[in-house]
Amino acid sequence: MNFRTQQKPADSARLVALGIATAVCLFLSILLGGGLWFFFGGQSPPSPVAAPPSPPANLPASPPPPAPSPVPPTPVIGTVLIPGGTVAVGGVEGIPPRKVAVETFFISETEVTNQQYHEFIVATRHAAPAGWTGSNFPVGTAMQPVTNVSWHDANDFCTWYGTKIGATVRLPTEAEWMRAAQGDDNLMYPWGRAWQDNVAASKQTGGKIFPVKSFPAGRSPYGVYDLSGNVWEWTNDVELDAEGAPKTDEKGQTRRIIKGGSADEEPRTLSLSVRKAVPPTVTDPMLGFRYIVVPSSAPANNATTVGTPRPSTTP
Repeated sequence: MNFRTQQKPADSARLVALGIATAVCLFLSILLGGGLWFFFGGQSPPSPVAAPPSPPANLPASPPPPAPSPVPPTPVIGTVLIPGGTVAVGGVEGIPPRKVAVETFFISETEVTNQQYHEFIVATRHAAPAGWTGSNFPVGTAMQPVTNVSWHDANDFCTWYGTKIGATVRLPTEAEWMRAAQGDDNLMYPWGRAWQDNVAASKQTGGKIFPVKSFPAGRSPYGVYDLSGNVWEWTNDVELDAEGAPKTDEKGQTRRIIKGGSADEEPRTLSLSVRKAVPPTVTDPMLGFRYIVVPSSAPANNATTVGTPRPSTTP
């Protein structure tokens, strides 16, 4: 007897469904693979970035950046900053000048006044100048320059004031004094190369001492008052002989240089080139002083002679 296998309807449906599923998976695989190729494999690689062109060989090299400006010293109240430089000292009565290099320093804007000196003698019990009553200066003269002080008195004041402000304070050298008065222009007077009336206390203004800062038009290029006229001013320098050694007078004293002229002098004596040499013990009603403050980075005596020293002269 022959057996004939017959296919059931349920089996046929499963086969049809399996075929459809296979076709759908195949289609999705093709579609997904194409998309991936489009987004990641079908784009051209990026072009390399060209390097910047090298500068031509014949162009000059760029200049180096400027050096930072030096920090100026801390200002000192009542003083003016004087930059360092080279000064010609001497040059009177046919004697060639000598060149002196000085470092930066501060100089008192005015001569030391009676009021300032009063504070010093009260604090130290130093002897008062002639003409004072006890430790009191004459009425109405507080802002006038102190006078009748010796070179030693002036140095004592500088020592006391230096301790008070915590700095090196001393009398100026002649070169420092000249630097503060002339600036870079080798002036004959603090205000210029020619005398002018009514810009300094002199015989032309009555021959009397004025309060400091009475003649603002007579200031030096750096703004320092009364470097010509009013009162002579002590410096730290000694008079030198022909060999450059300290010179002594008939009493064996080493004289000190004074500068600036005074209110009882003619204009020609107020020229910056004029100097006198007097014993350090001298006191005079037309002789006072001003001080300098040395920056902490500078040497205590910052004047250096350039070349062979010349003797000082008296006008």
